Amino acid sequence: MPDLVGRSRVQVYRVMRADGLYFVTHGPGSATDHWAAVAAQSPRPGTEIAWHGEASLLVTTVSPRGPRPVPRLVGKTRAQVYAAMREAQLYFSTVGPGSTNGTWVVAVAQSPAPGTRVAWHAQITLHVARARPRPRPVTVVPVKVPGVVVSGVGYKIGVATWYNYIPGQCASPFFPKGTRVTVHDLSTGESITCVITDRENRGGNHVVDLNETQFSELEPLWRGVISVKITW
Repeated sequence: MPDLVGRSRVQVYRVMRADGLYFVTHGPGSATDHWAAVAAQSPRPGTEIAWHGEASLLVTTVSPRGPRPVPRLVGKTRAQVYAAMREAQLYFSTVGPGSTNGTWVVAVAQSPAPGTRVAWHAQITLHVARARPRPRPVTVVPVKVPGVVVSGVGYKIGVATWYNYIPGQCASPFFPKGTRVTVHDLSTGESITCVITDRENRGGNHVVDLNETQFSELEPLWRGVISVKITW
């Protein structure tokens, strides 16, 4: 069995025809024959099989060796992360609880941000945890700021931006440090959760500064400022 992983569709057809072998495909693009490369194969390379034997190929629509976007991994389980990275043909390293012995359960942050284009076989850094974060109830004393809508039922409406900070943590002029808040993008409906650990003193209707990883989960970084609702 030849080594087919990483080969393009044209290369696979040429190699298998020359060796007198057949193959079946599954995965993205297999139903329409619009797949771009082989991500995995069975039997493994070097296995002796009969003439006209058949191989099973896991294929992908990602270009064989060209740049590709980093998939969204935050919130995915360990099995889902392995599957997504295998399909994208990228590697990853982990930091955080359970990272050294493989007992982590979920990815809580990533670098680079989702959508960033990286080289084939590039390495992504994941911050992981042994359990999904659980919101903690907190008591917040609202602070009146011109231009910010403050409700009596636990939410604020204003704008958010981003800066280079610790994944999973954020800054706000209103909340006590240690407050866990959920930031809802009013344009898309997407949301992220972060813990207030820093203070920023901007006025107007500015309500939160997110780290660049979590901002990119809501909108592309080039947008800079977005309208949000914060709940706690």
